[in-house]
This record gives sequence, C-alpha cells and structure tokens, in this order.
Amino acid sequence: MRTPPHHLVEFGRLVRRERRERELSQDALGRAAGLDGKHVSEIERANRDVRFTTLLQLARGLDLLPGELLRRYDAQRGKS
Repeated sequence: MRTPPHHLVEFGRLVRRERRERELSQDALGRAAGLDGKHVSEIERANRDVRFTTLLQLARGLDLLPGELLRRYDAQRGKS
C-alpha cells in the first residue's frame, strides 16, 4: 500500500475539518456539492486526487468561495 502524497493528506484533513465545523455528514456534503458521499470519504482519506471541478464543487458544498478554500489549505499547510 502506497503512502498518499502529503498535499492530498492535508487537503483531506481540511475538507474533513470544514465539513465537521458545519456539522455535515459525508453524504450531506456530497449532496450539497453534487458528489457521492463515498467520493467525499475518498478525498478525506487522501485516496483520491481532486480535480479542479471537484474543488469547485466542494467549495460550493461548504459554502465557501474556491479561493477561500485554497487560502485555508495554504494556512493549514503553514501550520504543519
């Protein structure tokens, strides 16, 4: 089993944190973002890379602007 790239692990942690702050299940975020809950789970566990379109969908589902989601990702990376 391969170790996922650090950037995917960090992005997955961010998505999980933002989702939990909004008290959303993976399925609820998936519905809000137009994704399957399993897809959200795969992203959070760093088992799936995120395409640009998926990033836009996640931002929408989290009620964030895409730039804000990326800003939070950059800020989180600075802490680790």
